[in-house]
Amino acid sequence: MKVVRGDVQVQRQDQKLSAQVGDKLYSGDRIVTAADAAAGITLRDDTLMSLGPKTSFVLEDFKFNESSGEGNVAVRVAKGTLRYVSGLIGKHAPDRQQVATPTATIGIRGTDFIVEVGDE
Repeated sequence: MKVVRGDVQVQRQDQKLSAQVGDKLYSGDRIVTAADAAAGITLRDDTLMSLGPKTSFVLEDFKFNESSGEGNVAVRVAKGTLRYVSGLIGKHAPDRQQVATPTATIGIRGTDFIVEVGDE
């Protein structure tokens, strides 16, 4: 985690952890921001993700080979707001990035976009 503002929780398996700047995230981690909270995440390939208030986000999968620049990123936004800025994976293989929402899966071709998922 690069930025934590307000009440941000990391749900890892059966644990609920209060997020702190510097925390590492792992595939399968769910990040939940409260109504007055936000979080910033920087992956090892320099992909940047900003989570707005009342967001539920899962880092589904992340793999990155630093020497070749190859890898993949898959995330899921159940609700809330995500701003996504592609890193090295997006530059080398844009088709290896994916953002899923409850109603759609987005194949990323651009480098900077925002996804907003409303409450059901």
